[in-house]
Amino acid sequence: MNGLRLAQLSDLAEIMDVVKDAQEFLKAHNSGQWQDGTPTIATIAEDSMNNRFYVWEEEDAIIGIIALLDHDQDYESLKSGQWRFPPPYLVIHRFAVRSDHHAQGIATKMLQTVEQIARERKIMTIRADTHELNRPMINVLIKNGFSRCGEVLIEGTKPRIAFDKSI
Repeated sequence: MNGLRLAQLSDLAEIMDVVKDAQEFLKAHNSGQWQDGTPTIATIAEDSMNNRFYVWEEEDAIIGIIALLDHDQDYESLKSGQWRFPPPYLVIHRFAVRSDHHAQGIATKMLQTVEQIARERKIMTIRADTHELNRPMINVLIKNGFSRCGEVLIEGTKPRIAFDKSI
């Protein structure tokens, strides 16, 4: 199957390969994001067991990952700026595409599928955040119609640029 599907626990090893690849990519681009060991296998397993972790598969290989949450406590208030659209919203976290598949439109296809999932759930707002030095993620979000809203603190200490989009 090609496309986005719910992850299964049997996918964890391949998912963690994508995580490791993303961590190395971010480190090479001087981004502190994911350099603290996150996301962990435990977090991804929990997301998977709760039907909120997805994989993008092509030719039986997992090349993209994404978590979709219905809420994020850190998003209750922004450190600066403000959300443009009120709840309910779908939250994008743990989003990565294997570096050997960058610049092939995979991230855009994943975001388009996320929009379909949101519409099916009758949710018309999507939110995301990323590290200020994660230029590829910033560019993908902007390219796909997200707007910068301000800054959010993740886990109370990690500043991230906040984005949202109405669909």
